[in-house]
Amino acid sequence: MQLSADVLAQFNHLERSGALETLDDLRKENRSLERIITDATLLVSYTDVEAMLGFIISQLLDYFIPRFLVFVIQPPRGKHIRQFCYRNLKKADDTLDEAYYEILRTHFETSPGSISLANLQKALPPDTLGPDFLQFEPEIIFPMFGIGGMYGTVILGSKIVDQKYTEQERKYVDRMIRFLSVSMQNGLHYESSITDPKTGLYTHDYYMHRLEEALAHNRRHGTRSGILMLDVDHFKRFNDAWGHVTGDEVLLALSRVLVKTVRTEDCAARFGGEEFSILVTECTPEKLMQVAERIRTAIESLRIPCGDHQLSVTVSIGARMVDGLPGISPMILIGDADKALYRSKGSGRNRSTLYVQGLLERAFILRNSR
Repeated sequence: MQLSADVLAQFNHLERSGALETLDDLRKENRSLERIITDATLLVSYTDVEAMLGFIISQLLDYFIPRFLVFVIQPPRGKHIRQFCYRNLKKADDTLDEAYYEILRTHFETSPGSISLANLQKALPPDTLGPDFLQFEPEIIFPMFGIGGMYGTVILGSKIVDQKYTEQERKYVDRMIRFLSVSMQNGLHYESSITDPKTGLYTHDYYMHRLEEALAHNRRHGTRSGILMLDVDHFKRFNDAWGHVTGDEVLLALSRVLVKTVRTEDCAARFGGEEFSILVTECTPEKLMQVAERIRTAIESLRIPCGDHQLSVTVSIGARMVDGLPGISPMILIGDADKALYRSKGSGRNRSTLYVQGLLERAFILRNSR
């Protein structure tokens, strides 16, 4: 009995001194750190920027749902700032005025830690943050630092339930953004290495790598893919008449159409000059030609402003199915798609043509593959 009384007395003493509460806090902190380590390990395994953000969103769901969340990123190459906006952790079309990124960057260069909206307003001249910024109900702003300094910011809006962020929640987000900053910068540099600086489409080398993968996949699984070769009609005349700067604007506008038209699992690349190519995975000839016509008509409807003029442009397209037949190589596929492209050119331009393999040609390929 005396032993039990002594144990109880010691327990009461620890409770009164606050040691038990401190121990409980340490256990919670330890669990939080274990969660951070696990999440960070998974985060750094991603190379794709969108996949990284998707992972962050999925993890935040375990803690809270903010009304608004935006990642503002300055890529290592190019002048255009990229924004990824979310409402209630779902993708949204909102955009933040880029002038605010410059304001935040100036602030974080001298004060690199995360900051609440209230403290940020105190640190900035009055009315620096206008209604177009405050409408998003920002609560905490985090900088993103990498090699070379700050390259982005994260703005976290208020929670959908009217509660303030707890210290534990704020610490979690702050730590995850630090890991995200390193991973994303690596992802952005990798992205830059496989994309064309002028159009943002994939490079020729990366496209050929993807085509080889698709060819191998088709052979293993008996599936079919397709490729499209696009060439801008009379592009030299266009450059001669309107100048190379306007020609670059045409290529950029055309590239935007390709990005909007193709699926995320497909691959749109700039092949060189005014020639582009698209790998359409797992499709039929009918589906491939539907994609070709959708692209062609979308480009035909483009209007590019040039002074007092609205310029239009068309493309000719050659299509080629990609199957798992032996003896077929990426270069053969590209060559065949080019033949179909030239048929489109020879038939009056602004049209799509599907390459159809002849029996003799098919037999020749099969014989050489033995």
